[in-house]
Amino acid sequence: MRKGIVAWTASALLAFAGAANAQEMDPLLKLLVENKVITMEQAVQVQQQYDQQKAGQQTPSPQPPAAAAGITKDEARTVALEEIAKAKPALPDGIKDLKFGGLWYLSFQNGDKYAGKAGETTPYNQFLVKRGYLRVTKGITPWMEGVFTPDVTLDSTGDLKVRMKYIYAKFKWKGNDFIHKPYMEVGMAHMPWLDFEEDINLYRMQDTMFMERNGLFNSADVGLLVGSDFGPELPETYRKEVGEKYAGRWGSWQLGVYNGGGYHAAEKNNNKPIEARVTLRPLPDYLPGLQVSGFYVNGKGNVAEPEPGKPYPDWIVKAGMLSYQHKYFVLTGQYYTGEGNQKGDAVYSDGPHKGESRKMDGYSLFAEVRFPENRKFSVIGRYDNFDPDRINPESDLQKRYIFGVAYKLFKGNVLLLDYQTLNHRDPDIPDEKRLQLTLQVKF
Repeated sequence: MRKGIVAWTASALLAFAGAANAQEMDPLLKLLVENKVITMEQAVQVQQQYDQQKAGQQTPSPQPPAAAAGITKDEARTVALEEIAKAKPALPDGIKDLKFGGLWYLSFQNGDKYAGKAGETTPYNQFLVKRGYLRVTKGITPWMEGVFTPDVTLDSTGDLKVRMKYIYAKFKWKGNDFIHKPYMEVGMAHMPWLDFEEDINLYRMQDTMFMERNGLFNSADVGLLVGSDFGPELPETYRKEVGEKYAGRWGSWQLGVYNGGGYHAAEKNNNKPIEARVTLRPLPDYLPGLQVSGFYVNGKGNVAEPEPGKPYPDWIVKAGMLSYQHKYFVLTGQYYTGEGNQKGDAVYSDGPHKGESRKMDGYSLFAEVRFPENRKFSVIGRYDNFDPDRINPESDLQKRYIFGVAYKLFKGNVLLLDYQTLNHRDPDIPDEKRLQLTLQVKF
């Protein structure tokens, strides 16, 4: 009896929809067949009956078949939805809303590295598992989820270690037309800058971003992060073709307070660094990919005890970035100035400023061009200029050049061949060069 009702239900919904034609089966019928609510033979029979009615080959009934049987449109739809729900296996509560994602970098490198002895480098060639992340997300309520991300990394001895990268609770709300989709992360959470920058420069697989590469900070810490978009999200076309995250019409913002040790060091003092990023999108209707971003950190380096009579080393970051994203290319330019670093070891070792944080600055330029029309090939280029001591003109100014060719295998799975040189102002340090082939695996 139930099968008969379902068949009449399909016939009624098809009649109400009025969208079938003789060349293609109605999507509702396909859905009912896929979920094993009705058989293919039943679906074909219902489709043929309606096609005949529509073509005038058969006098249509004065009312839909289901209505003739005493079934209303709403009742027919309810029956169909109930049958579809029954056809799907029920998941245990423990794995409902459970999502998994992975990301790792597998490389081969050949190059020369400064060995610490004046004028000498050490050659190397090696296969590497550079990094590996497994992201586990569990929806708990519509407004709360838990995130757990272990991180596989290579330590100084060459051993692969597993440590925690992120472990936090995320709270999220709808917000309004100005503060759109606000959220809060509590635990070992994102810091405001690197996740944002890596959504624009997709080549973290090559190595770390400019400020992290120069030892200023890393990407996560134990604390609290809040943020949101400015205004509703940009159109779906932009988000699919250009960038899905941080897609607020007028920009986005984040504010965090942390222990200060990062995700792989314990807090060694009671200072709580404050970090903030504000990004504005000035022309969302004409140049939606154009963003102006500012980033600020104010705290102390993560050291236990300074020398007697000396203050804790400052950790101050003032940075800005102008970026433009398009489906065929990406351009960024950023400038940094500040004092000290997250670890607290960027200090003067002697002289009148002994124990004080070093004053540093630098800038970085990045470009990616994606080959039309399928955009599977990309050419990237990057230039970093970093001065670890802007007071001392004899310090080692570093210039890094990166060139690469990438091929997108499938979605975020990418093969990248890149060549990097690191030039030093210090005459005792020779240039360092590296050729690298990296496979990014992502799911």
